[in-house]
Amino acid sequence: MDRITSHRRARVERLRSLLVGLAVVSLVTGCGAAVATPSPTAGLRSSPAPSASTTAPSPNPNLSVAPSASYPPGVIFEGPVTGNVAWSPKGTRIAVVTEVSGEAPAVSLVDPHGLVQYHFEAADFAWLDDDTYIAIDVTSGPSGVGVFTTFTGAVGGSARQTIPGSYWQIVAGPTGAVALKLNETGSDHYVIWGKSSVSSPRDGVPVAFSPDGSLLAVVHYPRACCAGLPSPEPSEAPGPTTLDIVRTDTGESVRATGDVNWGYGLPVEFSPDGKTVAYRIDRATGPEEVGILDIATGQVWVLPGQPDVVADSAIAWIDSSHLAVRSVFATHTAPAGLKIAVSYLPTDVAAMAVSSRGDVATARNGSPQIVIDRGGQQRTLDLPGTFDAVGLKWSPDGSTLMVACTSFVRGTPGQVVVLSP
Repeated sequence: MDRITSHRRARVERLRSLLVGLAVVSLVTGCGAAVATPSPTAGLRSSPAPSASTTAPSPNPNLSVAPSASYPPGVIFEGPVTGNVAWSPKGTRIAVVTEVSGEAPAVSLVDPHGLVQYHFEAADFAWLDDDTYIAIDVTSGPSGVGVFTTFTGAVGGSARQTIPGSYWQIVAGPTGAVALKLNETGSDHYVIWGKSSVSSPRDGVPVAFSPDGSLLAVVHYPRACCAGLPSPEPSEAPGPTTLDIVRTDTGESVRATGDVNWGYGLPVEFSPDGKTVAYRIDRATGPEEVGILDIATGQVWVLPGQPDVVADSAIAWIDSSHLAVRSVFATHTAPAGLKIAVSYLPTDVAAMAVSSRGDVATARNGSPQIVIDRGGQQRTLDLPGTFDAVGLKWSPDGSTLMVACTSFVRGTPGQVVVLSP
């Protein structure tokens, strides 16, 4: 496992350790056929009406911090960035989750010019729309046992509404539907939350929503193989890990396939049209490979021979008929019947992102530059420095690239950089 993935996994395991009464040990980190269905939140059972929170963290509604004059050009935030950095749905704000050793994780909501508009304690965060959000706060309860409080709020408002139940992670959909992982040990369940309703608990680990939010990719993995907290690593016994595509509203399985290799940070990616899923395959023999699942038919094509594939390797859809995969090979023979074109990226490509306009941004290991490919025309943009890891996210309109830069050196701050190609 490479250093980047080890860091991401350690962070998730740190948060989850609170479930069994362990204290948080923070690390300083920085620069990480859509099937026709009813509305994603239709048919959910009613939950008790959210109540005004008495335990949710107190926000700072009056906080307004101008960007530091010492920031290099393009830098809008500097600090211990964890890698959880997200544009709001309309691109008017950026949420940055930070961790400082000895302090509670926090969220800063920043405009694209670097003005900090809001700041509060939370360990996980997702946008509901440009003005409202959902977040999870982790506090120490009696005997040091972690207390997980999930709440919604509005930017600049002091009111908090708690969501009944205890959850430790958020997987957000594009249409306001949210999957919440239950706070439990020894197994994995989740619920679907939608404004005023919470579904009954469902089995599995929610990983990713389809682009229209109607489908959800869920991973099921063997539990008998592991003592204590379950492991997401594939296992030959008692059975292979499976990928299940379910309907968001009902939880009904639409398509399932085996041998998915899923762990903290490993990719499961829907195509833009929601008809196909690319994921990692581990069949316990030979090298790990990339699988392409056709949801309608169940057909799985395997891109053979990926011996260099590591946990955070790039799998990115250029469009619904073109997939990019990082590989040691420059070309492969296309599997029979596969109508999706596959491009093979060099092994030093660390991150890749495709904008709504079709522009492709790539970052390479150890390079302070980002390359933008626009219809075959390439442009190089400079970062303020070189970092251990970068994450790339385009604004919703495709006009601006946000780069979350991470440093693994204690005391070296991370940065959030915005670039306009």
